[in-house]
Amino acid sequence: MRVPCVKLAVAAAAVLAMAAPGALAQGVREHTRPTPDRSTGLTESQATELTLTLTDASVRPIQIWVRTAGLVDGLRRTVTAVVSASEGALVKPGQRVRAFAPESRSSMYQARVSRVVPAGVGVRVSADLAAEGRQGSARYVLEIVTEAGEFLSVPNEAIIEVGGTRVVYVKQPEGRYLQRQITTGVQGELYTQVVDGLKAGDQVVTFGSFFIDAEHKLKGS
Repeated sequence: MRVPCVKLAVAAAAVLAMAAPGALAQGVREHTRPTPDRSTGLTESQATELTLTLTDASVRPIQIWVRTAGLVDGLRRTVTAVVSASEGALVKPGQRVRAFAPESRSSMYQARVSRVVPAGVGVRVSADLAAEGRQGSARYVLEIVTEAGEFLSVPNEAIIEVGGTRVVYVKQPEGRYLQRQITTGVQGELYTQVVDGLKAGDQVVTFGSFFIDAEHKLKGS
């Protein structure tokens, strides 16, 4: 009685194969197809022409510059300004300040934060100039250099916005560059914290990253 059962099983398999030859063939192709290369290549001469710059992802201090404007005192030595409470939380006595009068941006004065006190809904900041201020200039722009802390970070120039996400291009062997999506945190004046997507020592493209991105999109299309 077993022989008819075997024949029925063989016949059923043959019917299935005839009914869906495309599906079976697709399965074979998917199984044997090589993984597509998602990296973007660049010749050495192209990299030289672009003066391609690579920077390591590493732990470094992230600076946030607090910008405001204030008035200088009668001796032209101390500038006082008011910043928001959130910015004031970053400002502390002793921090470096760059100051200049709007009438002469080329004349930059070095200064230090000397006093930080609450002022209503904001914070009043005083900065002592290292030299006497410019004659006839009562108002100064202050750029207060604050540090948010040390974080794994990359240069701001390395990060590209793609469809609501942030990506960088990581150097691979033999002159190839792989797009990597990252999660960012604190954004400073020069560097941005990387919360996820990179590890210390990864080399990312800074200057030239938009060329790599354009090549990547052309390859994808």
